[in-house]
Amino acid sequence: MKRFIISCFVSIVLLLQACDSALDVSPKNAVTFTNYFKTEQDLESLMAGMHAWLADALKVFYAQEYVGVISESEPYYVPGSIRSHRWENICEWQDFYAVIYQCNLLFDNVKKPVCSQDRMDFYFGQAKFIKAMAYFELGRRWGDAVITGSTEDAPQLAKRPAVEVLDTALANAMAAYKLLPKHEDLKDRVGRTITSKQYGSKGTCAALIANIYAWRAVMDKGITADKSMEYWGKVDEWTSKIIDTEECGHYELENSIKDLILGTMNKRGGKESIFELELNVDDKSLENLAYNSAYLFVGFPLVPRALPGDIAMNGWSLSNDRIKAMYPGNDERRQEYFYKINEYSHPDSVAKYGNYAFVYKYRSCYYTTDGVGNASFVNFDVNKVYWRLADLILLRAEARYHLGNEPGAIEDLDRIRKRANAVLFEDAPEADLKMAIFREREKELLFEDQRFWDVMRNGYEKTELPEFYREALTDVDINNGALYLPVPPGAFYLNPLMLQNVYWLNKL
Repeated sequence: MKRFIISCFVSIVLLLQACDSALDVSPKNAVTFTNYFKTEQDLESLMAGMHAWLADALKVFYAQEYVGVISESEPYYVPGSIRSHRWENICEWQDFYAVIYQCNLLFDNVKKPVCSQDRMDFYFGQAKFIKAMAYFELGRRWGDAVITGSTEDAPQLAKRPAVEVLDTALANAMAAYKLLPKHEDLKDRVGRTITSKQYGSKGTCAALIANIYAWRAVMDKGITADKSMEYWGKVDEWTSKIIDTEECGHYELENSIKDLILGTMNKRGGKESIFELELNVDDKSLENLAYNSAYLFVGFPLVPRALPGDIAMNGWSLSNDRIKAMYPGNDERRQEYFYKINEYSHPDSVAKYGNYAFVYKYRSCYYTTDGVGNASFVNFDVNKVYWRLADLILLRAEARYHLGNEPGAIEDLDRIRKRANAVLFEDAPEADLKMAIFREREKELLFEDQRFWDVMRNGYEKTELPEFYREALTDVDINNGALYLPVPPGAFYLNPLMLQNVYWLNKL
């Protein structure tokens, strides 16, 4: 498994990251490193720290992901309260600002080349990509957020509008795209090929740029119809660079759903994967951590000694009836995403174990063994795939729908359905193409946790989110930021410029 090796220097830098400042965006006892970065090895160590922080920030299963999960039932403990919009004191943003600070260390302190120009481009490109990812997540999770220009910014800073946060993400992603090569051309300091797909490349940058434009096309406050169409055109353009050309590198769909499961979803660096987080199962922080929603449903047959009926005590569950309705006919995802669903949906099995479907999309697991040889499930032994080619194809279908290119949208939609052996749209047209694309993303990307963002982007909050959101939230609440995270408490410490989001102002 690919590991990010962090040098003693980075360990020292990370120890300086304990944030008690007004914003949690400027680390305590910040040090100037103007004269420190003298060799390429210094830059490599700093970059390793950037990637380590990025993985830590993005592996967290935030409130929005919980809300987007499809489940027949849910527990009454913390995730259940999150599903009921109890988001207070649960979502901090300092990890993202730690990522940004690491990137700014490079920008602020390396003014002259310390290695060849192509290697300088690589390190600066990685930092630009990582910084863009951090601001993209801040913009879509919190909306308005702080923009830090350098490591020496005053800690007392006001939030900037979400549009400016996303502009910052876009500017850094564009710069990274120009600096970085294709994934297959990435090399490390000693010339070895980099295989990890967490590293920035033209492909990861293009996927990020497309996602920024897709978010802004509908989420920018006061956006005009013309500007929205311009942004959807950019989504079409940037996804097409990945889908139709080799400009961004070589990515291809797995040949079948079975190949998808055995390849991209359960092996690191699969051919369909564009961007994924490197997760090391030896990392103790991954124990009992849900970094994808499949973990919430895990049980038989992946958990040793678990019986089919034990899922009733899990809290999270999906019924065979729901899964059969989601994946009708010969759709192969029904068989590959779930364990022996035909067998366990048989009336005899239902009578014995209950009407439960058993998650099997992720099958590579990490187990520990006790002193007498009993194995225990720890977590999935897979990376977190953030974006893959099927996701981008369906995002382009969404863009083409908005652009009025329905034939192009249907072509992309049916490309994904054809691989799954599902009923094609062109053979059985549906009344609502927009909803058909949304449902296809829901089916194809099940347990990959894009659904909340798809709901928001499509404006389906009042029909597709859990009961509280459908019944208790008003349009005014949503417009005031109810679906964005509240500003974390630490951000107000000694900072009179910080303001809470409008919706959360009287809720905390």
